[in-house]
Amino acid sequence: MLERIRKILMNQNDITGFKICETKVQSNELFFVKKNVDMDRAKSVHHFKVTVYIDSEENGKNLTGSSTTNIHPTMSDAEIEEAIKETAFAAKFVKNPYYPLAKPVASYETAPESSFAKETLPYWMNQITKAIYKNDIYDKGGINSCEIFLNKIETRIVNSEGVDVHNVEYKCMVEFITTWKEDGEEIELYRCINCSDFDEELFAEEVKNMITTCREKAVARNTPALQTFPVILTREAVRDFCSYYTAKSNAASIYNQYSTWKMGEQVQGNQVKGDFITVTLDPFLKNSVHSSGFDSDGVALTPVTIIENGELKRYEANTRYAHYLSVAPTGSIGNVVVKGGSKTAEELQQEPHLKTVAFSDFYMDELTGDFCGEIRLALYYDGKSTIPVSGGSISGNINKLHHEMYLSKELWKDNNFEGPLMVKLLNVTVAGIE
Repeated sequence: MLERIRKILMNQNDITGFKICETKVQSNELFFVKKNVDMDRAKSVHHFKVTVYIDSEENGKNLTGSSTTNIHPTMSDAEIEEAIKETAFAAKFVKNPYYPLAKPVASYETAPESSFAKETLPYWMNQITKAIYKNDIYDKGGINSCEIFLNKIETRIVNSEGVDVHNVEYKCMVEFITTWKEDGEEIELYRCINCSDFDEELFAEEVKNMITTCREKAVARNTPALQTFPVILTREAVRDFCSYYTAKSNAASIYNQYSTWKMGEQVQGNQVKGDFITVTLDPFLKNSVHSSGFDSDGVALTPVTIIENGELKRYEANTRYAHYLSVAPTGSIGNVVVKGGSKTAEELQQEPHLKTVAFSDFYMDELTGDFCGEIRLALYYDGKSTIPVSGGSISGNINKLHHEMYLSKELWKDNNFEGPLMVKLLNVTVAGIE
């Protein structure tokens, strides 16, 4: 089928270039209500996504237009040709500055092989189920509902420049809701786990952590109005907080003037009192669904450090925006590794602080640096005792705070992010409940 599509594309005289992305997906899905299976299904799908490129010149400027269409395996040659002609027609109306397509390289590195490749999908669905329900052992709470998805994905990318790459990957997603009820209302929390390899401890510990969080939320007091106060972010909030650095270092953001960062500058300012931040993009991060030897354009990927000790070293740049900025392309890498800091988690918690455990929603504005979150559960330490609290919110701006922030030595990993378990910020606004 792919060769049919390629042959038809090569016979289109008005097309400058093309890219074909072929995807085959085998999927198993399980849906639970408490511990009972509510639905069990499997599917197999085959996709072809074709992008055509048309180069042109207008007012002395070289331009590139592109448009994408889906080709179905059941389509005849005539139907494929008609779809491609319509796509090419649409591409003529796109007037982006010229950029080249990815070129082939001699070899591509590969991501670590998943253990999911060693057995069938139904076998692993059974193993995942056992691990998820391993710690669902309490009377007052547990898993209320759960959905498990396991996909085997074969991807092949071919373009008109000679790129022809292929890989097989596995993507697992587990969504579950845990509940806990003491004397008052029932507490509910949601968690989504994404991974590419089987890790029994990961599944079991995440469920245990969520049940524990529900239990603490059930007995939490109102968050006090602390005005400005040291706040410790943990887990998912750390991941979202650090997304600011990758967004500001992206070549597309630089080109479109969403970011004013320049290579060689200190992104935390020139008077840093706390820990410097170091960010590496690693396309081969273990147990990430984004690990791959090439990106969606077929660009070969290797690890690259974009921020080192607070200094912006490189932009993350795909082929298009690397060409616009005249920098070497890194390819689009979906995995982020943030280096740990100078203090242990225990040292970060010695002084009075508010340690966030769960938010109803944590939001980081990657344009302005503003962040905020409604507190679902936090642990308030006043210097003598620690109590669980809920309600209220935190807010601040990363540009006003990251000159003095502290990162834990201990690391935490969640799918495509590996970084400090905790980030301590001073003078964060804490709005409590009176």
